[in-house]
Amino acid sequence: MRICKNQITDEIRELFNANPLRVPEARIQPLCMLEIRDKKPKYLGEFKFLVKDEFLHEIPIKTDPVAKISHSKTKKIDFNIGFDILGNFIKAFGLDPAAIATAIKGSKTMSFSFGNVKRKYIDPLEFGNILVSNDVKGDPDNMFIANILTEPDTKLALITDVLTSKDFTLSTYKGNETEASINIPLIQQYISNLDTGLKVEKVAENEIKFKGRTALTYAFTCVEISIDPTTGKFSKGQWLENIRSAKNVAGTDHSVIEIPKYMLDENQANPLLIEF
Repeated sequence: MRICKNQITDEIRELFNANPLRVPEARIQPLCMLEIRDKKPKYLGEFKFLVKDEFLHEIPIKTDPVAKISHSKTKKIDFNIGFDILGNFIKAFGLDPAAIATAIKGSKTMSFSFGNVKRKYIDPLEFGNILVSNDVKGDPDNMFIANILTEPDTKLALITDVLTSKDFTLSTYKGNETEASINIPLIQQYISNLDTGLKVEKVAENEIKFKGRTALTYAFTCVEISIDPTTGKFSKGQWLENIRSAKNVAGTDHSVIEIPKYMLDENQANPLLIEF
C-alpha cells in the first residue's frame, strides 16, 4: 500500500532509516530483539534475556523531541486509502475504526499528523563497547534462538531507535481544498463509553485530535546481531549492509536475504523498510 510522498515519510526515511509499523504498539522499544525469518520479522523480547548470564550493565536509552515530524501533516490523500492505514492507529488506541468512519462520512480526501513525536535510542558504539569490555556472551542454548544460529536465512535484529507519539490528528476534506466537517460529538459520545483513557479534542470543524495515555511506537530502526553458536560471542552481522549492497551496487551477489517492504510513499532510497 502506498501513500503520496510527503514530509513525514521523507523525514522518517532520510533522517532515521526507520521502518513504519502497521499497527503502532508500546512494546517495540530500543534494546528489544526481532527474529527475521522467511523475510518477516517477529518480536522476541528484550536483549538482556539473550545473555548467557545475568546482564547487569546499564545501557542508557536517550529521548529527544523530533520537531521536524511533530504536527507535520501528510499531503491530502484518497480517503479510503488513508483510512485503511489510519484505521490501524485507531485500533492501537483501542477504538473501532468503523465507529470513527461513521462520523466522517462524505470525506473524499484526508490528511493526518503525529503530535509531540519523540525519538528514543541507544548509542550503538556505547552498546558495543559495553559488550566487549565486559566480555558479555550470548546464550546459544536458548530454545528460542538455537535454530536462528544455524539457519542462514534467519537473523537476529536489535532495535536501536524508535519514534513514538501519544497523539495524532485527522483532517478531512470534500476535495483538495474544501473542508468536510467531522461529527465530533458522535466520536466523543462513542469514546465516553469506553475505558481506553483516550481523549479527543476539536481542532477545527474538519479536524480532530486523538490523544492516548501511552506513547506508541510507530517506526523503528535495527541492526543485525550475531551470536557464535560455540562461544556465545556477540558480533555485528552484515545483513543490513548486504541488503544495501544488493539494492545499490551493480554486480553484487543478489542471493542475500531480501526483506519485504511496507512502502509509505514512492521514495525507495531506503531499502530496509521491513513489514511488521
